[in-house]
Amino acid sequence: MEVGKFKNLKILILFYLLFTTNLFSSVEFQDAYKSYKADDFKKSLEMFLELAEVGDYDAAYILGYMYEHGEGCDIDMSQSAKWYKVSSKGYYNQLKYNQTRDVDKNQRKIYESIKKSKDTDTRDTIRQYTQSLYNIKAHKENYFLPISYRFNGTYEDTNKHQARDVETEFQVSLKFDFTSNLLGLDEIYSVAYTQLAFWQLYSDSAYFRETNYNPEFFITFPMSTTENSDFLKGIRVAFEHESNGRGGKEERSWNFVSSSFFFQYKIIFSELKLWYRVDNLRSKSYDYNPELIDYLGYGYLKFLVPYKKHLFELKLRHNFSDSGAIEASYTYPLFERKDLFLYLKGFSGYGESLIDYDNKVNKVGVGFSISR
Repeated sequence: MEVGKFKNLKILILFYLLFTTNLFSSVEFQDAYKSYKADDFKKSLEMFLELAEVGDYDAAYILGYMYEHGEGCDIDMSQSAKWYKVSSKGYYNQLKYNQTRDVDKNQRKIYESIKKSKDTDTRDTIRQYTQSLYNIKAHKENYFLPISYRFNGTYEDTNKHQARDVETEFQVSLKFDFTSNLLGLDEIYSVAYTQLAFWQLYSDSAYFRETNYNPEFFITFPMSTTENSDFLKGIRVAFEHESNGRGGKEERSWNFVSSSFFFQYKIIFSELKLWYRVDNLRSKSYDYNPELIDYLGYGYLKFLVPYKKHLFELKLRHNFSDSGAIEASYTYPLFERKDLFLYLKGFSGYGESLIDYDNKVNKVGVGFSISR
C-alpha cells in the first residue's frame, strides 16, 4: 500500500471510531465527513472551513490534514499549521478548565515512579492499575440530595422503624461502552448499572429505608448519519432488571425489555421510552409483584431544555389511570466548574421506589450532582 493511501486510511479509521461513539454528533459535521469519505474533497473542504470558523475543533483538525496532503486544495503548510493550531488550542482550553486534570497528572506521577517491567504486557497492566484507565462514563444522573422531604403520607413500614419525612437520597449510575459498529450501523453496545438509595440519615439508627438496583444491557443506534435525522436523533433497545435486593414479602423485582427514541426540536430534547415486562418466562406468570406494572405503566416521556448554563428536565409517566407520576429537576454549575452542579428535584406520584410503588409520594429535594 502506498504511504499516502495508508495515511489517508488511518485518518479515516480514526474519525470513524471517534464519531461512532457520539450519539448526538453534529449533522453538519456528518454531512461534511460523508463528502470527505466519498473523496469529494473540494466540497468537504468548504464545509469544514465553515464549521471550523464557528469553533468546531474536529473540523479544524481535518482542515490541517487536508492542507498538509493537498486534498481539495494545493499543499499549503502555513494553512495546515494554522488549522492544526486552532484545533489543538481549542482542545487545550477545554482541558485547562477540567477539574480532574491535576488528578490525572498526579496519577501519572505514581506510574512514573514505579520501576518498569521489561515485558510490554506487564507494563500495560501496571499502568491500567495505577491510572484507572477504563472507559467508564456517567449513564443517568449521579446526584446526592442531603435533604429530601416528603410532605404527604408515610413510607412503607418494612424495617420496623418509623421513617421520617426528611431523608437523604442519592443515585450512582455508570456505563461502559464496550464495542460498536458490529452491524455496520454505527451502533454502540453498552452495559450499565444504576443504584438509587433512600437513606434515613436523620433517624436514630440512620438506616437505608430502600435501595433499588438496575443493571442493563443496551444497544444505541445513532441517527446522525441518516438523511431523516433532523428530528429523530437515536434509538436504543435494552434488556433491564430492577429489584430492591430483598427477599420474601418485601422483595420487589422485575425484568423487562425496553426501547427508547431520542428527539430534538430546536433546543428541546426529548426521550420516549417504552417497556414490556418479561418476568418468569418459564412459568408464564409473574410471581413477584404482579400488579407492579399497573403502577409503573408501560413507559415515560421525558423533556430536557438547556438554556445557557441552566438545564431543566421533566419526566411524565402515566398508565391512563390515577397511578401516574411526574418528576422535575433543575441543574446549574457550581463555582464555575463543569463537573459539579446544584441539583433540585421534585416528584409526585407512584413508583418513586420499588418498595413504595403503590404508595403515592409527593417530595422535593435539594443537593448537588456530578453529571447531567
